[in-house]
Amino acid sequence: MTAVDRIALVGLPGSGKSTIAPLLAERLGWSCVDLDAEIAVSTGRGPAEILAGDGEEAFRELEFATLDAVTQRPGSMVIACGGGLIGVAAARTLLIDRCVVVWLDAPDVVLINRLGDASDRPLLGGSATTGIPLLRGRRERAHQTAHLRVDTDDVPETVASKIAAALESAVAVAIPDGRYHVGVRPGGLDDVALHVPSAAKRVAVIADRAVPQAADRLVASLRSSGMSTTVLRIAGGESAKTWGAAGRLLDRLGRARLERNDCVIALGGGTVGDLAGFAAATYLRGVAWVNVPTTLLAMVDSAVGGKTGVNLSRGKNLAGAFWQPRAVICDPEVLVSQPHRSYRSALAEIVKYAMIAETPLVETLDAHLDALVARDLEVLTATVRECCAIKSRVVSSDDRDAGPRAVLNYGHTVGHALEAAAGMGETLLHGEALAVGLRAAGMLSIRELGCPARDIDWQDAMISRCGLATSLVFDPERVLEHMRADKKHVAGTLGWVLLAGRGIPRSGQHVPERLVREALDAVLAP
Repeated sequence: MTAVDRIALVGLPGSGKSTIAPLLAERLGWSCVDLDAEIAVSTGRGPAEILAGDGEEAFRELEFATLDAVTQRPGSMVIACGGGLIGVAAARTLLIDRCVVVWLDAPDVVLINRLGDASDRPLLGGSATTGIPLLRGRRERAHQTAHLRVDTDDVPETVASKIAAALESAVAVAIPDGRYHVGVRPGGLDDVALHVPSAAKRVAVIADRAVPQAADRLVASLRSSGMSTTVLRIAGGESAKTWGAAGRLLDRLGRARLERNDCVIALGGGTVGDLAGFAAATYLRGVAWVNVPTTLLAMVDSAVGGKTGVNLSRGKNLAGAFWQPRAVICDPEVLVSQPHRSYRSALAEIVKYAMIAETPLVETLDAHLDALVARDLEVLTATVRECCAIKSRVVSSDDRDAGPRAVLNYGHTVGHALEAAAGMGETLLHGEALAVGLRAAGMLSIRELGCPARDIDWQDAMISRCGLATSLVFDPERVLEHMRADKKHVAGTLGWVLLAGRGIPRSGQHVPERLVREALDAVLAP
C-alpha cells in the first residue's frame, strides 16, 4: 500500500490519546482501535489490574502482541496506544515501520491537571505531580522518534482536525529504516512545523529566492510554533547545483550553529531540494531534513526518493548521496505563481509516469489535460498525489537505486544528455529535454521490444498536446558523448529503460549504437 492507512497516537498519560483517536477516525472515515480496550476484551482484565497482578514486563509483552495483531488487520485505522508502549524498542520499531506515529504532547501542568489524583495510574506512583515529570524524562527520547508532534493544549476536536488535515490522503514511502510520508494538499505549507523533529532546537530554511512569499509564510509558521529559524536564501536552477555551492551552503549551516538534532527545510524547486538535501546529508554526517517543493516538477518527481546531489563538469548528478527526507510536503497552492514555461515542462514527467505504470493518469490526461494546464486545484492535487504514489511504490522497492528503481529513468538517458549538451542552464529545461528523450525511447521500444505502436503514438500525441513537441537542434554526436558519461554506464555499456507496452517498463536494455544514432537523428532537427 502507498496510502497512509495506519496512524498511531502515542504520548504521556493525560495527553488525550483515547479521546482524540475516535474523533480523528471519524474525520478520516477510518476505524478506531484502543489497545487498552483490546487487551481488556481479550483478557477480561484492565491494564491496571494486569500491571498490579503480573508486573509491567508481562503487560508490555501482551501489549506488543496486541499491537502486532491489530496492525495486520485489513482496513485503515487510528490506534490509541498505551502510554508506555513507545518505550519498548521492539514496539517502537513496529510502530515506525507500519504506522505514521503521532506524539500527542502538552505541558506537564496541563497533563497533571487532567489526571487529577492519578490513583488509577500505577505507573505514576499514585501522584501525577511527581509521576509525569519522571515519565517524561524516561520516555522523551522514545517519543522523539515519532513522525509528528502535535500539541494537545487545545480542545480535542481542534487537535483531531489538525492531524487529519496533515495526514489525510498522504502517501507512505516505506524504506528499510522505517517510513516517511508525502503530504499533498492545499494549505500544506502551514503544517510543516508538525513534521520537524521534536528534538530540533534550530531550523534552517534553505529557500529559493524565486518564492519569497512562500518563504515568508513558512518562516512565520515555524516561528509562531516557537522554533528558532534561520533563513538561507539561494538561487535555484541547474547552474546552482555545483560543488562550490554545496561547500558554501555547508559553511552557512555551520554559521547558523545547527546541531546534530536540528533540521534543514528545503523550500524550492528540484535543484534547491537536491542541493539542500545533499547539504543535510553531509553536514555533521547527516541531519534531518524536510522537503517542501514549490515547482510541479519537484512535486511529481525529485522531492520523493532521497536522491540528493550536485552536477559535475562531466555530467548531471555525478556527486551526491542517498538521504531520505523526514517528510515531503506538497502544497499545490504555491504553484499558482510558478512561471508558465517551467510549469508546462513538468508535464513531461507526468506523461512518463503514465507510460511506466498502470495508473489512472492516462484517463486524467485524456480528459483533464486542459484543466491541469490551467492549474485547476482539484485536478492538480489529484495528479500530484498519483505521481507521488507511483514513485513511492518504486522507491519503497528499491530505496538505494540498485535495480527496480531504474524504471523511473524512462526517457532520461537522452534527456539528461541533452541537458548536459545545453550547458545545464535555463536554455533547455529538464521537462523539455525529457520530452525529446521520451520520443527517442519510444522509438527504440517499438524496434527493440515490440512495444505496440499505438502506445507510443499516445505518448507522442500527449507530448504534443502538452506543448512540448518542439524541434531541438543538437549534434547527435555531442549528445552521444554526454550519454557515455551517464552515471548508469557500467563496463562501457549503457542500460536503457524501454517499454514492452504502456505500463510494462524494462530496465537494463542494451541498444546497438547504430539504432541509438537513428533515434537521435529522428528526434533532433538538423
